[in-house]
Amino acid sequence: MEDKLNSNNTIGTLVNKIPGSSTVLEELGVDYYCRGDSSLAEVCTETGFDPDEVLQGIYNITPEIFPRQERDLSKAPTHRLLDHVTEEHYGFVLGPAPLLTRLIKQVITRHGKSHPDLIELENLFALLCEELGRHMLEEEKTLYKLVRQFELGVEAKNMDIVLPEGQIIFLKQDHWDIINLIEKIRKQTNGYVVPEYACPTYRLMLRKLKQLELDLHRHIHEENNIIYPRVL
Repeated sequence: MEDKLNSNNTIGTLVNKIPGSSTVLEELGVDYYCRGDSSLAEVCTETGFDPDEVLQGIYNITPEIFPRQERDLSKAPTHRLLDHVTEEHYGFVLGPAPLLTRLIKQVITRHGKSHPDLIELENLFALLCEELGRHMLEEEKTLYKLVRQFELGVEAKNMDIVLPEGQIIFLKQDHWDIINLIEKIRKQTNGYVVPEYACPTYRLMLRKLKQLELDLHRHIHEENNIIYPRVL
């Protein structure tokens, strides 16, 4: 393992360099995706955690063999990073979205009369899908297109899209909007806690929603803390 990091390193760097660190930060409720450029010390000052204890906890759980999504992507070629996001994260969104839409409708059919708050969950999820679809399309046809043109050696004067600085500002704002929606969904489902009356469909819906949230955190982290800084 490389030299140990410290509390002055950004939390985005911790997640990039230390396998399994995102698991610890997720459990603590620390935003390493949209706030990845903040240092661990800064975040702990705001949240009341001891940065040394958090860092020690991160190192203590580091497994010898870790999941594929925990590998260090910061050294990968840029085109590989873009392929990774479009293949794994876009695919993760596009796959479960229709299934979750059906599951939510089924849960409303069974439990909606006694739990009308499920209607709000359906509305929030529809908004999330709409926002994600628009964001991914915009990202692919602007920033990702620009980066791929640069890698192919296309001269800037021959490009018909705006410079990346402006694109990244808008894309980062999209990320905040997406996180705001998924946090509302988390609140609406009581943190994905399974109620006693939940049927198997309800349980599956909650599990899939939680998986989607975790994937969105990782997706946004990889863009905000690896791809965007490299492009700039």
